[in-house]
Amino acid sequence: MRVSDSAISAVTVRPAFIGAGPEADPAPTPALAVAGDAQLFTAICWLSRSGTYAVRIALESPGGGGIVEVPLRAASFVRPVMPPALGGTLATLGALLFIAAACLAGAAAREATLAPADTPSLSDRKRGRRVAFITALVLGGGVWAGTLRWQKMDRDFRNNEISRPLPVVAVIRTNGETRLLHLTPDAESTAASAWDTLVTDHGKLMHLFLIHEQNAGAFAHLHPVRRSAKDFEGVLPPLPGGKYHLYAEVTHENGTDETLISSVTLPEPTGSAKQAGWTMKNDAWCMSPIAPAGNSAQPNALDYDDSWHVSATPADARTSALMGGFRMVLQTPGALTADRETALRFAVFSPSGESATLQPYMGMLGHAVVRRSDGTVFTHLHPSGTISMAAQQLFIRLDNPSEPPSPQPLPSAVATNEVPFPYAFPQPGDYRMWVQVRIAGRVLTGVFDVTVKARE
Repeated sequence: MRVSDSAISAVTVRPAFIGAGPEADPAPTPALAVAGDAQLFTAICWLSRSGTYAVRIALESPGGGGIVEVPLRAASFVRPVMPPALGGTLATLGALLFIAAACLAGAAAREATLAPADTPSLSDRKRGRRVAFITALVLGGGVWAGTLRWQKMDRDFRNNEISRPLPVVAVIRTNGETRLLHLTPDAESTAASAWDTLVTDHGKLMHLFLIHEQNAGAFAHLHPVRRSAKDFEGVLPPLPGGKYHLYAEVTHENGTDETLISSVTLPEPTGSAKQAGWTMKNDAWCMSPIAPAGNSAQPNALDYDDSWHVSATPADARTSALMGGFRMVLQTPGALTADRETALRFAVFSPSGESATLQPYMGMLGHAVVRRSDGTVFTHLHPSGTISMAAQQLFIRLDNPSEPPSPQPLPSAVATNEVPFPYAFPQPGDYRMWVQVRIAGRVLTGVFDVTVKARE
């Protein structure tokens, strides 16, 4: 936790499981200042189960204090695997116990009724062997039943507990000259009946991104509307034809956020759509001023906050040309390093070289998408980081149920041409970043190709 006030005297952390009630909250954990950095604190907390938490960070200073709530989803990302050496040792000990139990049962049946000096007869030995055999069968049946039970638990864990992007089915259909993107859950997805539990994030139930598979300069940030608990639909802008990677983000009413993935092949735009698309290259196309929040009829226009970008110019690591002669510059100094706190700072300049004033875009000074070249990393960033703003607002309302819902905070009214994004690249490699800002009512998208080196 990094604080901006060097006068902070104490920081405590308390992870509260959503839905458990305040009586189940653990005691706050004191955070310790990091040596050499008086404004950086660290704490270790135990999470008792998977699910959604509100991490309550309390600050104290001579001038007062306050609490910040950060959404956190606790989930497994990999299936636990026992080390081969430990597995072999346990299997050997288990086999010895199995043999010993059968032998003990056979010995007890053979000699339990004999006097100490008596020698077992042939019938006693046969009885002992029968009991040992029956005991082995019973123990074997127990091992078999336990194996089936463990395999079922393992299947349930792999299918339901491991956090992974959820596949959806994306279909293109047309209504006249309007192209519509239709989304439904995958047949095997657990989200098949859960899209009726979504809450809006920045006023939208879904944020959807399309990235051209081969021409990564073709990019769209769209907001389909929900038509039922199992259907989303939105208007497609006139993007170039080809195969696209599809990513979408939704937040549920329990604070859990999910990433949806798919791929879709778009035909080349035709008619008026083609004309509009190719006369407005490298720009955002914003059509509809109304963004429905509930179930909706078929959409017939792009959402006011929808945007798209097409550029034939190769992306640069530091400067990106925008429509109308504007340009965006990555101002973060030095090389980018994986697994290290980074402030990605971008500034926008007018055609004359002066600072361009940024306007709020869905309640923020900007939005950014970070994707690794092989698709293993995809992140939707805000100036507040990677947390779900919808989940944070939900937690605040849960703590203050008597207060009416407050709108998400707008950026400072101070005119600025800069927007920062705190981030830590999880892996080294080649990345592409799309950074979106609004200037004079229009959304402009900067594109940057960067290489992130491994941490030494």
